[in-house]
Amino acid sequence: MRDEDEAVSCGCLHLDAEEVVRYFKEEMVYSVQIESNHSCPQGCRYCYASADGAPVHELPAEDISAVLYAAATMDVKAIDWLGGDPLCRPDWYELMVHAADLGFVNNIWTSGMPLADPAVARRAIEMTEGGFISVHLDSLNPGVYGQLHTGNAEEKIRAISRGVETVLALGKPASELVNCITFTHPLAGDDVKATMRHFCEDLGMKICLTQICAVGLAEVHPEWIPALEEIRDACRERDRICYPGSSWSLGTMDVNKFYCGGMVCVTVDGDVTPCSVIRKGYGNIRERSLRKIVDEHRDELLFSRMRQPGANPSPCTWCEQSAVCWGCRALAYYETGDICGADPKCWRAAL
Repeated sequence: MRDEDEAVSCGCLHLDAEEVVRYFKEEMVYSVQIESNHSCPQGCRYCYASADGAPVHELPAEDISAVLYAAATMDVKAIDWLGGDPLCRPDWYELMVHAADLGFVNNIWTSGMPLADPAVARRAIEMTEGGFISVHLDSLNPGVYGQLHTGNAEEKIRAISRGVETVLALGKPASELVNCITFTHPLAGDDVKATMRHFCEDLGMKICLTQICAVGLAEVHPEWIPALEEIRDACRERDRICYPGSSWSLGTMDVNKFYCGGMVCVTVDGDVTPCSVIRKGYGNIRERSLRKIVDEHRDELLFSRMRQPGANPSPCTWCEQSAVCWGCRALAYYETGDICGADPKCWRAAL
């Protein structure tokens, strides 16, 4: 087995990594992220999707249905359900049944707290057959967690941990579970390393280490942006834990270029974006169908300039890790204004 295979399979997140890579090479959309709502019990103080207060609005069910039908005509394989927390939406199960009936694999990105309810966990497992469930626990330390989230830190950590324990006890394989960590300065050093070891080594789950972007609520917390040395140390430990023996790394993000380059997002407002963190819309599903928007803006949505660089290619395309990684496009967009520019938080390029 080539040593990049593990970075490809883990970084794709989707279980059928070979098919994800094929879609990427053919510039097809493998998965559609649907930001179904903004309601979430976790209260992340850096949430990219939030503005003032705690928004609770939802993408209407009829809009979601239109997206699903359009995606079916595009031969999309998977739907990634985002929020907020999609499991806080009352009709989440019915929407995912509809997606499954159309032939999609469902993946759920949740805070993890609703999964502590066995009834919710059973339905989530049922709806993600062939897919993954991602929970979100940045830190096992209540003091650190409390800096980054509202509410009672100890109770929330226990609730997420119970959610993970419940889905494991009900039969979801650990290899189909992900813990998403938004890396911030308060996590730097031993804290993030302990969290990664717990989920990956102790529980056998995948890790999705993402970088904070200065968008949404995070705009008022510049002190939480980690230093390049802190990013380097966290990523090196991530590589040691998740890809032992491999010479490949995914740089600042744990989703590789095959995941990012085969995905589009529909936000809670109906905008079609390259990913949920990049809040730049290239059309709205209430004005044109998802298929028409993707057909008209495929180059921007799927980062064609990263695939076939012209006279001024991004340094990320020259990197020795470019077989699996092209940096974080959201970080490039927010910090340089160029969605296909250099990732300014890549420690390899900057240190």
